[in-house]
Amino acid sequence: MSYVALSSPHYIGSYYLYRNIMVKNISTSVSALLLLAGLSLSAILLGSCSEDNGLVYTDRARLQFYADGGITDLSYSFVWGSATRQRDTVYIPVRVLGGPADYDRTADLEQVFDSAATEDVQAKPSVHYVPFNDEGARKLLAVRAGRVIDSIGVIVLRDASLAKAAVRLRLRIKENNEFGVGETKKLERSIVISDLLEKPSTWDRTTDYYLGTYSTAKHQLMLKVVGGKVDDEWITKVNASISLMVYWRGKFEEALENFNNDPANIASGLAPLREDASNPNSKLVTFPTKL
Repeated sequence: MSYVALSSPHYIGSYYLYRNIMVKNISTSVSALLLLAGLSLSAILLGSCSEDNGLVYTDRARLQFYADGGITDLSYSFVWGSATRQRDTVYIPVRVLGGPADYDRTADLEQVFDSAATEDVQAKPSVHYVPFNDEGARKLLAVRAGRVIDSIGVIVLRDASLAKAAVRLRLRIKENNEFGVGETKKLERSIVISDLLEKPSTWDRTTDYYLGTYSTAKHQLMLKVVGGKVDDEWITKVNASISLMVYWRGKFEEALENFNNDPANIASGLAPLREDASNPNSKLVTFPTKL
């Protein structure tokens, strides 16, 4: 058996070749890791500045609509107010991305086409709402000093056409000297304006679970039982309390039963109560019972 001396040229050459290969591999691996870390950091930084990935904005204050649980349509009906009321203000929550200011800042809005409706039911300026360049209207678009969550106002008008059908006003936040725009999906919101009973915008899955599917006939029955408004505010209140919801559902069920069993209603064809009184084949008004 033969051995190679550690100090032999053959061994020393093999050792340095092995060492150079290992150093090169380690250097390559470290470079790759540094490159990967750099790319990851860049992605994180770019993501934090993306308008749709979060609320990190450092360039300027930005504005968007604000709502718990997502942006939904707002409903306003003149039916709740005085018969002589000709205008009212709908307040819409907004959120500033960035810090508050020590002075009032005015937002800019524009009307855009509401794709949820046809051309004939788009709200018309000076007919269904006061244009946003009106001096009085602009005063209502101020985000007050010291606030990052506030409400801006839109003046709606009581045109005679609203007693026949609702119109839709689709709003979009515009960039101006005070505000850039926020997240794309939170830049638009619709107001449904009418002089009719409208489904409250806060009538959601919780309301469906306890009170069933919305219909105008059901809404009218509920109004008689409650003896006052059954609007966004009322629905929000009962949605937040199971005991209240169960209480009112019982009252509504009792009123519906009395209505359907009233001989006068039966004789006139009003009973049983249907979602569409003009259609004898429409669905019956019901409230969930097996909960």
